[in-house]
Parts: sequence; C-alpha cells; structure tokens
Amino acid sequence: MTRWVPAVSIAAIALALVSVTSAEAARRRSAPVNRGPETPEIRLSDANTVPRCVTPDRLMTFVASQNSTLEPKFQTLAADYKRHGEALRIRWDFAFYQMLLETNYLKFRRGDGSSGDVKPRQNNFAGIGATGNGVPGDSFPDVSTGVLGQMQHLVAYSGERVADPVAPRTREAQDGIVSQSLRLGRAVRFGDLTRRWAADSHYARSIVSVADRFNAVHCRGNEPVETPVADAEPLKPTRGKELARKAVDEQPPLPRAALGAAQAAAPRAAIPENANCQVMSASYGGAVTLLIRAETPKGVTLTALDVEGGQEQAQAQTYIASHAPGGKVTGRFKSRAVAVSHAYTLCDSGRP
Repeated sequence: MTRWVPAVSIAAIALALVSVTSAEAARRRSAPVNRGPETPEIRLSDANTVPRCVTPDRLMTFVASQNSTLEPKFQTLAADYKRHGEALRIRWDFAFYQMLLETNYLKFRRGDGSSGDVKPRQNNFAGIGATGNGVPGDSFPDVSTGVLGQMQHLVAYSGERVADPVAPRTREAQDGIVSQSLRLGRAVRFGDLTRRWAADSHYARSIVSVADRFNAVHCRGNEPVETPVADAEPLKPTRGKELARKAVDEQPPLPRAALGAAQAAAPRAAIPENANCQVMSASYGGAVTLLIRAETPKGVTLTALDVEGGQEQAQAQTYIASHAPGGKVTGRFKSRAVAVSHAYTLCDSGRP
C-alpha cells in the first residue's frame, strides 16, 4: 500500500536541510585556515614589533652573503624598508624577507638560474602585478618608490584602503583585497598571504625559512648585553687618564653625519654638582667601543658600548633608541678598558 507524505512535512524537511547547509557553510567560513607556520601580523603594534637584532646593516650583510653580485643601487635597500615600514606601520622585517623570497635575494632569477618575469630595472620587489607566463608586472621609477609600492600593497592586504597607491595593481585590485581580508574578522598575518599574494601553498613557510636563515646568523646572541661596571677594576688613575687622552687624540674625529646623534667635537656640558654619574658597559660583541652619554632625571649615564666593525652607526642608533633615549656618542675608543677609564675620568672631573 502506497503511503503519501503530507506536503507540509516535505517543506519542513527541505527547510531543515537548508538550515543545516547554511550553518555548515557559516562554520567553514569562520573556521581558521591553515596557511602554514605561525607568522606575525602585517601591521606593527605595541605587541608586534621588529626585533632589536634586525637592523638595515645586518639585513644587507645577510643579502650580500647570499648574493655576491648585488647591484649597487640596492646597497641601501633595507633602510628604505625600515623608513617606509615604520611610516605605514608595517612589519618591515618580514616585508624584507618576503622581498628576498620574491626576488631570490635580489638576483631576479629562478632557482634554475633562468631570468624571472620581473627585471631588476622595474624596482618591483614583490611581484606586484606579475601573474606568470612572462607578465612582468608593475614598474617603479626608483628603488624607494618600489619599496613603497610593496608596503602599500601590504596595507591593503591588512584590510585598510590606501588613498593614492603608487602601484597600478594596488589601485585596480585593492577594493577586492581589502574586502576579502576583512572577512577574516581578525588581524591579518603574513601567513594569510598564502594562495592570495602568491598561489604557492608553501608561500608563508618559504618566508619563514628566509627569516630563520637570517635569525640563525644575526639574532642568536647578538642582543647587547648590558652590565654595570661600578665594581670593575678601572685602570690606575694616572695611567688611565694618559691612555684615555691618547686614545681620544689619536682617533679620527667622528663625521658629523655619522652615528646618528653623535657630533664631531660635541660640547662638554658640566655635570651638575650633586648629580649622579653612573658608568655602564654594554656589548654587541665587537672590538671597537663607543662612549654614549645619556641624561636622566637622576643624573648622567656614560655607557661604553662595544660594537661590530662596519655596524657602528646602526648598533649605536639601536642601543640609544632602546636603552639611552636622547643619548649621544661622545667618543670612539680602541678598547672597553680605555673607554671605561675615560668615563670615570669624566665623572670625576665633572665633564660628561
């Protein structure tokens, strides 16, 4: 005997199926997407900063270790990443690692040595607009503008519109890019660029691999180690003053443009009579020592900072920004012992 199912029951079943399907679709949309290893958020914040061990000088040293034929116009590229990155609140270190991946360490060649679609003359450091099959993508008039183009594209991927992008691709596509990023409902990470910025399913993992390679050389034990030296044995007073004076006299004067806040022949303002004068030492592990003076509400601190050859400016700036705000480099010495002795002499004589 045939049984007929009432029409209302069929409608109810259909409605239930639609509800289940919609709920499942919503669950899938909200579920986190596995895009590889953990990566930082694209935008800088108090909780998401560039590590102190990452400096433009070290980044360029790293590039040189991977590319012995680096074009001269790229020699200061990392400084452009820091400048534009800080202005747009982008994790410029990871943007730099992304660039190294995209350009194969600025060789602009594939792994097999063949020329890539993007050429060095384009100053396109992240393949913006390059869609494969020989399409070269966008071009920029100079290196700095090319870096800005990548940074603005990253701003769009972070979910924020750019008012006047320098890259044609950003102007054309940013509405869709921003909309898709906002659907994540959270801060966008570099890992979220996988299958979006590039079709490669290992894109994030490859960027992290570049970062790990840099960190293994430049961020393992390269943070400055700071220690008070009040209990250290200074050189004998007479001999110490003589060596300090000789070291200062024999050193070439600091160029006015060098070492950030350093000045050639900086004036020696007197330390207030009752002010505390503290001598400290800090080290990046180098053989040259800089003497840094910083004033605090409690008095004056003189720090003998050991720096690596060729990185004096970068490391002095980094140390001052992190540990001695407003500080100035007031001397350059051949050893920490002479710098410390000179610092004690200045404190004792009331001349910072």
